[in-house]
Amino acid sequence: MVVQCTIQVSTEDYYSCDLTRRVPVRVTLVAINGDTGFGIVEPVEGGENSVKNYIKGLRSSAAIKTVKVTYASPEGYWTQVVHTLGTPSIHETILQSGCMTCLPIVIEGGIQNHVVLAPSREELRSLVLLLKERFSMVKIKRLRSTTVGLSRVALTEKQKQAFKLAYESGYYSIPRKTTLSHVAKSLGIKRVAMQERLRRVEQHVMTALAEETF
Repeated sequence: MVVQCTIQVSTEDYYSCDLTRRVPVRVTLVAINGDTGFGIVEPVEGGENSVKNYIKGLRSSAAIKTVKVTYASPEGYWTQVVHTLGTPSIHETILQSGCMTCLPIVIEGGIQNHVVLAPSREELRSLVLLLKERFSMVKIKRLRSTTVGLSRVALTEKQKQAFKLAYESGYYSIPRKTTLSHVAKSLGIKRVAMQERLRRVEQHVMTALAEETF
C-alpha cells in the first residue's frame, strides 16, 4: 500500500518561498544532491527580467552559498544552487519522516508543491505534524491510497505477448508502421483476437493512469 498526495508548504524566512512570493517566476527543481539543487527557472510574467531578478535574489540570500546558471534563454534559466540552512529544509523534513518526494518540486507564489509518497496514512499524518511544527502553511491535496501503478499493471501472458509484439512492430508508432492484421498473423491468431487482447491491455493501462492522475 502506498499513500500518494500533493502537499503544499509555505513559510516565512525561507529563501525559495520568499523569493517566488516577490518575483513572478516558476521554479521546477528537477534533481537534488545533498545541499545542491538543480532547477529550471521560468517567468510567469515579466519575461526574462523576472528570471534575472530571481537569480539576483538568490545570490544576495544568506541561505545560498553559490549559484551557477548552466543555460540561459528568455524562456528560462537552468541553475545549480548550493544552499546552507541552519535547520532542515522542507525536502529534508519529508525524508526524515520516512516519506519521499517524487521530483520535480514546483515552487511558485511562495509555495512549494511536493508530490509525496508515504508507506501508510499514519506516516503521512506524522509528516504533516512535523511540517506544521517547522513551517507556517501546510496543505494536503489529491490524497489517495493505491496498490497499483503503471509498472504493476496486471496482464495475462497472452496480453503481454500481444502487446510486446505490437509495440516492437511499430503498431503504436505515429504514423503506424504495421497493421493489426499483420501483427495478428505474426502471432498466429485471428485479427479479432489480437484486437481484443490489445483493447484489454489498453483498458488496464488507462485505468491505472487515471487512478494515478486524478
